[in-house]
Amino acid sequence: MKTKQKRWSEMTTEELAAATREFDDPNYNPPAQKPTKQELSQLRRVQARAKMNRAQITLALEKDLIEKVDDYAITHGTTFSDLVSDALKKWMGRKSA
Repeated sequence: MKTKQKRWSEMTTEELAAATREFDDPNYNPPAQKPTKQELSQLRRVQARAKMNRAQITLALEKDLIEKVDDYAITHGTTFSDLVSDALKKWMGRKSA
């Protein structure tokens, strides 16, 4: 029988620290959940609006890397372009800090 877990607001400092320990790792990457049909539809609308502010470029990458990035983007409910764009923004933010 599964015991009911305490709400975070009822936990002691030690219990809360133990319950959230996995999030302390800066490389923590939780498993992705597939978006619902409604969420996917909403994502596509947002992407269509964002597409108007974009320019296309030609970029040469290793085929294996392209496949891995594309698979990762699909499982995380985003597009290849959005994933690359977010990574570039994050990288530039790190370099300017």
